[in-house]
Amino acid sequence: MAPFSFATSVHMPVFVLLSYLFAINALTLLAFRTDKKRAVAGDWRISESTLLMLSLCGGWPAAKIAQRSYRHKTRKQPFVFWLNAVPLFWTGAIFVLVALASFPHITPQFVEAFASETQSTQQRTTPKFFKSVSH
Repeated sequence: MAPFSFATSVHMPVFVLLSYLFAINALTLLAFRTDKKRAVAGDWRISESTLLMLSLCGGWPAAKIAQRSYRHKTRKQPFVFWLNAVPLFWTGAIFVLVALASFPHITPQFVEAFASETQSTQQRTTPKFFKSVSH
């Protein structure tokens, strides 16, 4: 039997995930702070799409903290909407992952069989008019 090591333990994926989340949140906070400083100085700015992408990649807690702390990007409505949508996306993604983990019988084969059954049912019940319009 091989000796126990941290690298081969079950905790390694959790450590990697937490390290990633720490790094992306630190990077997001730094990006918001840099953008705020550049905005005040009138220099070249970090694009909103970059800030939103950092948030979407897991840095949304730091983005919300930076938005409040630095009072940055609080009134620009399209940006505020999308920044607030990111936590909803993450909540939904986590919900789906937990749901899939809770129901191990939902395998790709099950989903494929369900999809093919649904498709064959739709073919039988779809009126001819809709079939001709959709193709």
